[in-house]
Amino acid sequence: MSSHTYSTELTPDPILRRIVLLAGVVTTVLGIMIILTLPVQAAWRAVAAALWLAQNARGLHLIAQGNKRCQRIRIAHNGEVDIMIAGKFGTSARLVAGSIVMHGFAWLRFESEDGQRFAELLRGRSPQNKDWRRLQVIWRHLGAGS
Repeated sequence: MSSHTYSTELTPDPILRRIVLLAGVVTTVLGIMIILTLPVQAAWRAVAAALWLAQNARGLHLIAQGNKRCQRIRIAHNGEVDIMIAGKFGTSARLVAGSIVMHGFAWLRFESEDGQRFAELLRGRSPQNKDWRRLQVIWRHLGAGS
């Protein structure tokens, strides 16, 4: 007798992806503005602003790259993650620190076998959404095991 694996499949929302990237850009700009008002020499402010910009640009680039690759996410009951790339599942990944699942939203961070990191903001569209409920059950199960 075969047992069914308890899992959920989630599709990232393009609007939420844009919101994450826009928030990153706004945060970068605000950070530069704050750095430029610090009471230190102009040269140090310029160096700090350049470092801040480089770090944030790199992070936003990595998120955008991950968004282009990841079409769907399958999360199994044991926390194993499969990523749909080019229309088929097969890229294995693992959840990494910083993931959180709340009642209506989830921020999931995972890393594929090839080292690429992904971050997805997901939304539970309604309490009746089967995949969203399954994610919450899986998340509670994973939290109980740690």
